[in-house]
Amino acid sequence: MELTPLDIRNQTFHKKSFSGYDPEEVKAFLETTATAFENLFRDRTNLTERLKVAEERVNYYRQIEKTIQEAVVTMQRTINEVKASAEKEAEIIIAEAKARAMREVESIKRESENLRTEIEQLRQLRTNYFIRCRALIHSQEELLSAMENDQQKQFEAPIKQQNDGLALT
Repeated sequence: MELTPLDIRNQTFHKKSFSGYDPEEVKAFLETTATAFENLFRDRTNLTERLKVAEERVNYYRQIEKTIQEAVVTMQRTINEVKASAEKEAEIIIAEAKARAMREVESIKRESENLRTEIEQLRQLRTNYFIRCRALIHSQEELLSAMENDQQKQFEAPIKQQNDGLALT
């Protein structure tokens, strides 16, 4: 049973006839005790209220902590997903860059081979050109020599005829 200040104030004692307590002292003590009890009861009520408020705050902060922990877990998951996605994207970009580089290398190799072939063809054309030029020059030289021989024969023939005609006369 819980004792209240009112219970203390209303407490009565049976009086004994011969050696009893002074009723005024008992009443004063009961009043002092009731007042002290009232103060204790009021303090207890205040402390109970403060405890409720503190418990509500603790619950509020626990809820916030739980929400923050959930947010941290969600954020960590998101970070991991973004990181994995970025790594995959980086791998794709690297693979595409390697493939593009390989294609470019192959293209450059083909172009280089084509240029080598073209250079070889140009060298061959140059060689053929020199050969034809030499042949042309040689044939022109032979033609000139033949023309010179013909020219000399034409000049010598009239002189020979004149000399042959003079010798007869």
